[in-house]
Amino acid sequence: MSKGEPIALCQRYRIMAKNLTINWGETDKAPEARKRWLGSWLVSGEGEEGDNFYDGPGGGETTHDVPAEAIGVRLRWWPPSNQVELNLEFGPLPTLTEDFFFSTTHEQTVTVAAMDLVR
Repeated sequence: MSKGEPIALCQRYRIMAKNLTINWGETDKAPEARKRWLGSWLVSGEGEEGDNFYDGPGGGETTHDVPAEAIGVRLRWWPPSNQVELNLEFGPLPTLTEDFFFSTTHEQTVTVAAMDLVR
């Protein structure tokens, strides 16, 4: 999907997703070896973020009500606590995943695997 496509889609169609289920992956890893995640709603095709909907570790699955203004999600992850990737000035820095935009189909629940969005 090109950068301008989400804007055009939102102008023509109402996004129908009501619930978002995210599988955060890494269930096979010990808790200290799992990434820490932050999930935010995307509210514009230009990448403007709305509220955060998740701040926690991988290793599970969560379900969230999709706000009416959301057209997608942006996820960030930090290295696990047992992995040393330290920027001496700022501490561990987050890594962005690929943005995920909801389709214009009539899906009530959208399911996303967070690890599929890791670049």
